[in-house]
Amino acid sequence: MFKKYTKWFEFFFVTVLFFSFLTKPAIAADFKTDFKVEYYLKEIESQLVSDVKFSIKITHLRSDTYVRKFSLSFPKYFSIKNISASDDNGKIEPIVQSDSQKSVIELEFSNPKTGKDSINNFYINFSQDNLFKINGNVWEVMLPVIENQNDGDYAVLVYLPLSTNKKISIAKPKPDYVSGNQLIWNNPATKTIYAVFGDKQYYQTNLIYNLINPKIYPVYTDIALPPDTLYQKVFISQLVPQPNSVSIDSDGNYLARYNLKPKESKTVTFQGVIGVYASPRSELRALNNNQIKLQEKYLLTEKSYWQIDDPDKFSNLKNVSDIYNYVVNNLTYDYQKLNTKEGRIGANSALKNPTKAVCTEFTDLFIGLAREKGIYSREIEGYGFSADPQLRPMSFVSDTLHAWPEYYDMTHHLWQTVDPTWENTSGIDYFSSFDLNHITFAIHGNDPSFPYPAGMYKTENSKDIIIQPISYEPKDNNRLKIETLDFQKVVYYQKKYYSKIFISNTGNVFLYDQKINIGDRDLDFAQADFLIDQIAPYQQKEITVEYSPKKVIGKKNSLMTITLTGQSDITKLPVVIYPYYYDLILKFGYVSAGLLILIIILRYVKRSN
Repeated sequence: MFKKYTKWFEFFFVTVLFFSFLTKPAIAADFKTDFKVEYYLKEIESQLVSDVKFSIKITHLRSDTYVRKFSLSFPKYFSIKNISASDDNGKIEPIVQSDSQKSVIELEFSNPKTGKDSINNFYINFSQDNLFKINGNVWEVMLPVIENQNDGDYAVLVYLPLSTNKKISIAKPKPDYVSGNQLIWNNPATKTIYAVFGDKQYYQTNLIYNLINPKIYPVYTDIALPPDTLYQKVFISQLVPQPNSVSIDSDGNYLARYNLKPKESKTVTFQGVIGVYASPRSELRALNNNQIKLQEKYLLTEKSYWQIDDPDKFSNLKNVSDIYNYVVNNLTYDYQKLNTKEGRIGANSALKNPTKAVCTEFTDLFIGLAREKGIYSREIEGYGFSADPQLRPMSFVSDTLHAWPEYYDMTHHLWQTVDPTWENTSGIDYFSSFDLNHITFAIHGNDPSFPYPAGMYKTENSKDIIIQPISYEPKDNNRLKIETLDFQKVVYYQKKYYSKIFISNTGNVFLYDQKINIGDRDLDFAQADFLIDQIAPYQQKEITVEYSPKKVIGKKNSLMTITLTGQSDITKLPVVIYPYYYDLILKFGYVSAGLLILIIILRYVKRSN
C-alpha cells in the first residue's frame, strides 16, 4: 500500500511543487530535476511580449518513488495567458487556480514512467506581456531563477527579435553565451537574472523647489539642481526664474543661488532631460581625477551619520566587497518604516537596529565602514526609477527619493556606484555592475546632509518630482557668451593693463575643457591661453588678462581677438596703441592746461579784489 507525500521547491517569483507516490518521504536525493526555460521575445505595438516555454526533466534516482504531479505558482501580477502543456505522451490539460496573491498551474503526468533512472518530461507554454519592459530608450528584464534546483541542470535562454539592433549593456549575472539574438545562462547562482538592452536611458524630468524666507531680513538659499556625473548628463530645457548665480561645489553639486526678500516665497521649476549611461563618460575622466585630489582631505572623515564606534568588531572586513556583502546580508529592509515619521538614524544605530533599515541606513553603514577601512566613499541622493516598489523600493521620506553609496576605485581611478539596498530587496547584483535607473540629485561627500536634493523643498502635499523615460535623444546646444570689463581701447607702450573677461554658459548642457585664446600681434600677454575645466548652464566664469603693448613708432590700430573652443564666432576688440612719449606729451598737456586754468583763475580773483 503506497502512502502519499508532498515535496516543495521554492524559488524567487516562481514556486515549483512536486506531488509523489512513494514508500517513504521524498528527499532531494530521490530524484533530479533539470530545467530549461526559453523566452522568445516579440515587439508588438511598442510593447514586448514573450512566449515562454518551460521544459522540465525529472529523473528518478530510486525505484520506490516517482513524481506524479507538478505545479507552477506565479505572483498575481504576472500576466500569463494562452497556457498549454504536454508530457512525453502528448497533450495534457492544465488546471489553473487563482487567488488574490498568486496563480497556480497544476499538471499531472498521463502515464508516468517509474523505476530507478526513469525519466519523465513536462512541457509548458504560455505568453506573458509584462516580463520584458520598454523603458524609454532601453529594454529591461528581470527573470526569476529557481533557487532549489535539486542538483539538476538549469538553463535560461532568451531570444531577441531578429529585427532589433538592441545590444545587451548590463547583465547580472553575465550570460555564458551570446550569439546574434540568443543569450544563454547556465546554472545561474543568483535569485534573479537582470538584463538591460541599450547602453543609455533618457528621462524627462520636471522638478519643483518651494523656497520660503520666514525671516524679516533678506537671505539667499542654494538649491541643488541635477548635476553632471560620470554616468549622468543633464540637458536643461527651462529654469524659472533664472538664478542670481550658479556654482559647482567640491563634491560636484550643481548649486543655483536665489535671493529672497523678507517673508518672500518663491517657486523654482526645473525642466529638462537627464541621460543615464552604462559606461563612464570619457570627457569627465580627467576632471574627476583632478577633483579627487581636492576631496581626499574629507572623504575619510567621520561625520555624524557615518561614525563607527567599535571598528575592531569589523576586522574581518578586508576590502570593499566584504563591506558591501556585510551590509547586504546583515540589514533587513523595513517596508513599514516608510509609513512612519522615523528619520535617518545613521550607521551606529543601524548596527544596533538591523531590522529597521531603509536606503539611508544601508548607505550610511556602507560609508561608515568603508571610511573606517580607508576607502573613499560618499552618499548619493536622487531618484530610483522602479516599476516594482517591493523589489526596488524608493524609500526616502520625501517624494520618491532614494539613497545609495559610491566608493572610489583606486585601481581604475573611478567612482564606482553600488546599491546594497536594492540587492537586499531584489537579489540583483548591484556591486559588480549597476543599472540605468538611478538619477543623481545631490552628492554628499563633505557633508552628509547638505545640499538638500530635489524633493526636499516641499509644501504640505506637493508633488515635486515627475520623471518619465523617453525614447528620443536630446540635442546639445553649446553656447558661450563673452563679455569684457575694464577693457582699454587706448593703450601705451611700456605700460601694463588688466582687463576682465566673463564667459557665461547660455546653452543647455555642461561644457568641459573649454580653451580660451587671447591674441593680438601688437600686444604681449602674460598668459594668452586659458582652460575652463567645466562650466554649467547659467554659470559665469571670470578671467583676468594681463597685457602690454609692443613697441610702436607712431599711432597704430590693432585688434584683440578672443577665441573659444568649438565656437565659430570670434570676439574682436579694437585697440589703439601709442608710443610711450605720447602718454608723456598727453600728461604734459594735461598739466599745462591745468596750470593755465589755475593762472587764469588767480588773475581773475586778483582783478576782482
